[in-house]
Amino acid sequence: MINKLKKNLGNNIAFLIFLAFVGVCGVFLAIGTPSEDGSITLDGKNAKIDQSTLDFIEDSKAALARLMNQDAPTDEQTIAENDEEATGQGFYVTIDDILSRRLAPGTSPYQCSRYTAYLATGKSVYSTAHLDYGPVNGKDVAAWLVKNYGFKYIDQPVKGAIGSGGFNTTYGHTALYLYSTGANTAMVEDANYTPLTVATHNMNIDGWVWVVPGNYEPETAVQAPTTPDSMPTNTATDCSKLKVVSGDTMGKIMARCEGKAVYGEAMDAYARTWFSAKIKPGQSVYDGWHSSTGVGLYAGDIIEHRK
Repeated sequence: MINKLKKNLGNNIAFLIFLAFVGVCGVFLAIGTPSEDGSITLDGKNAKIDQSTLDFIEDSKAALARLMNQDAPTDEQTIAENDEEATGQGFYVTIDDILSRRLAPGTSPYQCSRYTAYLATGKSVYSTAHLDYGPVNGKDVAAWLVKNYGFKYIDQPVKGAIGSGGFNTTYGHTALYLYSTGANTAMVEDANYTPLTVATHNMNIDGWVWVVPGNYEPETAVQAPTTPDSMPTNTATDCSKLKVVSGDTMGKIMARCEGKAVYGEAMDAYARTWFSAKIKPGQSVYDGWHSSTGVGLYAGDIIEHRK
């Protein structure tokens, strides 16, 4: 009898744990009280957050504030000296080249713009007077790479993309994109987040713009079996329904249908208005970006614009 009981318990342990979890959640929902910060607690008071967690949040905010408003990553003379008008060089750079130049955590001295400019171009020194300086301020690195090195903007960042953000701050920031950790957060590698050293960490990238080498082709055209149909290829005169062709991006579609491509939050909002009607019925391009595949557009798909 005892052996039989032990066997039953062993076979159903996962189910029993699940029931216990459901029970605890049920108690909180049934008798818990919403607190001022939105959490549900038994006494209605705000949920307690460990002090170390609070310190980490504050330290992260302080680091970004210091980067974007206090620590100048370069000076006007260095900016002028590095306005090279060397358009086209970046076409011969690849994502693999950028990633191969990554330095070990703790490498110093690097301001944020010196590090990402080095990753993108291979050029390490931009000021002999101030070795840590980069060619421009952090928020201007992406535009500098487009202007001087033939890089191009991309709708959604990929591993190896170089980004700029903090446009409403004094200096802004720049970083190398590694992978997404949420709707507006990502694991990045940068410099000076920890003073003048290279570091990898999670960061808010809301409102950032991203660039890649000029020869980069986004992997949006995931080939799927298609059957001949009467849908025309993309045209500027009919943007209520489009057939996705190889190489299409939301930037190209937005430029074609709206007259210009606007990145950041505007691009995210626009991607939410386009829906797959064939390969991923009902899924928006934006949701595709944030799905397990990371793909928003499929070659051969029919997408519908729903305002």
